[in-house]
Formats: sequence, C-alpha cells, structure tokens
Amino acid sequence: MIHAVGTALGEIVRNLRRTVRLTLYENRSRRAGMLLGRWWDLLSPLLQILIYWFVFSVGLGTQEKNGFPYHLWLMCGMMPWLALNSAILGASASIQQAASIIRNVRIPLSIIPMKAVVRAYYEHLWTMAILLIALLLGGVPVTWHYLELTYYLAASWVLLIGAALLTSSLTAVFRDFGELLQPLMRLLFYVSSVVWAIDGLSPGLQRVMRLNPLVYIIEGYRKCLLYGEGFWSSPGQGAYFWLAALALLAAGCTLHMRLRNRFIDQL
Repeated sequence: MIHAVGTALGEIVRNLRRTVRLTLYENRSRRAGMLLGRWWDLLSPLLQILIYWFVFSVGLGTQEKNGFPYHLWLMCGMMPWLALNSAILGASASIQQAASIIRNVRIPLSIIPMKAVVRAYYEHLWTMAILLIALLLGGVPVTWHYLELTYYLAASWVLLIGAALLTSSLTAVFRDFGELLQPLMRLLFYVSSVVWAIDGLSPGLQRVMRLNPLVYIIEGYRKCLLYGEGFWSSPGQGAYFWLAALALLAAGCTLHMRLRNRFIDQL
C-alpha cells in the first residue's frame, strides 16, 4: 500500500504542471464554439444557485439561516459543493472517456482523473470571486478567517485525489459503478448541509450526518466566510475528516495501481 501511494502521488506531483496545461487547453476547446464561452464557468453555478434559492427561499419561505440571509448562506455551501461534485463525477468517467488516448499514447494514467479535479477548481476560483463580491454587498465583514479558505482548499484536494483515483478506477473496470455514483452524489447533496442546516437535528443524528467528510468542507467554508470561526474550533470533526481523507487517499492510490494494468483490456 505504501509503495502504491508513493508511486501514484509521485506521478501526480511530477506531472502537475502538465495536467494544468492540458486542462486549460481542453477547457478552451470545450468552450470555443459557444457564444458565451468562458462566461459559462460563472453562469452555470449561478443559475443552479438561483434555482435552489427560489425553491427553498421563495417556495418554502426560508428567509434566514443562522442569522444570515438565506441566499448568502446557500452560496457559501453551494460553491464548494459544486466543485466537489464536478470533480468526483468528472473524474469517475475520465478513464473510460479517454480510452482511445490510453490505447494509443503513453501517458501517466493518474493524471487523467486529476484533470477533472483541476478543471473543477479552476472554475471554482471564478465562482469564489462572485461569492466574495456577494458577501461584501450583503454587508458581511471581511475577517482574517478568509485566509483559512486555503486550508479547506488543501483539505478538499487531499480528499478529491483519493476519490478521483478510486471512482475512475472502479468505473473503468466495473461500468455499473458510474451509474450508481450519480444518484449517490444526488443523495449526498441533500445530506451534506448544502441547502439546509444539520445543526437543528438531534445530537445523535448530527454525529451520523457528520460522518460524511463533505460536511466538514462545506461547513468549513461557512465558518470562515460567515461565522468568523477558526478551523480549530471543531478538533474532533477535523481529526475524523483527516483520518477519512487519508484512508480514502490510500485506498484510491492502491486500487488505481492494482487495476491500471486492466484498463486497456476493459476499455
């Protein structure tokens, strides 16, 4: 396992610059024929937020969450969720979609799912700019806790490297897994404190919900952007997150290295 983790991570780090260049090139090519082009990187998440704001704020009458306007509270949860969801789903199908490249070009296989992670967070940087502007216009004070976004970005990357390698490898070998992953991510959306707060639940149910490591990232964004709380304010949840993230990283690297020789045969 240690050898597999070292090999996969070494491959990712050595080829990170190459991965970024490939991702940016593919992103430009993907948007080239569109009238609005790169503006869709901003418009797509904003439209999704508008839909959920209309459903929960206008339709269900939710006006405030924890003392903040619901649209700001929602945006602080939706922005990280959209990046996490895009990275996981994009990575899961990446090896299968790159079948012709894998068969004909010698390329480090671990960078293929990593392109989905880089793409998701490239778009995330643009949407975060919109979020910060919305917070300023909404009268939310800027504090030094904003700097803690770098911690949550690093934490989400560790989690996503493992998830990307794991889901892409499983989907390449067991195609049914890709079909199961999409409804699973839809379920996680509603149990990850994105559109409704889990702190109103019973303590026991809250503990169960926080077994989902995505909750740590999403609530972390709200802590540093809205509540002015440090990441050290929940040491138990933080320790659990890192144990889960490192376990997922080890599992993803190990499975990827074991299955990569089967990719060409399966594809």
